[in-house]
Amino acid sequence: VDAVVLTGGSAYGLDAATGSGEPVAEGGVGAGTGAVAGQLKGGIGTASTRLASGVTVAALVAVNAAGSVVDPRTGVLFGEYGAGEPPAHPPAEVHAAAERRLARERMAAEEAGGGVPPFNTTIAVVATDADLTRAQAQKLAGTAHDGLARAVRPVHLLTDGDTVFTLATGRVPVAPGDPVAVNEILAAGADVLARAVVKAVRAARSTEGPGGRLLSYTELYGGRA
Repeated sequence: VDAVVLTGGSAYGLDAATGSGEPVAEGGVGAGTGAVAGQLKGGIGTASTRLASGVTVAALVAVNAAGSVVDPRTGVLFGEYGAGEPPAHPPAEVHAAAERRLARERMAAEEAGGGVPPFNTTIAVVATDADLTRAQAQKLAGTAHDGLARAVRPVHLLTDGDTVFTLATGRVPVAPGDPVAVNEILAAGADVLARAVVKAVRAARSTEGPGGRLLSYTELYGGRA
């Protein structure tokens, strides 16, 4: 990812700086084409928020994780917990059917000598229009990893290459020497990254590959895209 320019509270591509940008496509596009999320199809996701201070914080993520994004007890996406409203729990019978189908697909892939590769890399950009210093931007990249940890479990394994980049355009002033002003930006970075992971997984669609069929969360559980 080269850059994200913030405008109107949404994440757009670099061309948005000239007014010609388009909303970022989500799901199995670009770097998300061959991405996985545990045993499910991964992909591209975006999310943003406008803080009361007027600062916008946005995330763009390519979810290609070794860890799972789904709570095995309920079928709820991990990133939906604590997102501001209670997550929608799939019916128990739907979750049970999804688990059985995934088990069959895993067995078929193993018998065919395929399966999900063990090496993965989830890469994200967290961008803000706040006037951050270099040190503050580095801190934002670090705290944004907390959002990744909320949405993927386990995370940051030796088989993962998880990386978060931060961009700050400097358009909105931040009170110098006021840690509270920066703290809300740091917290928002984690929030939007967790939401972006959820959106990536929900937008992904099932695909056929050398290792067999990679199922999407939406195909297994239904619900909103």
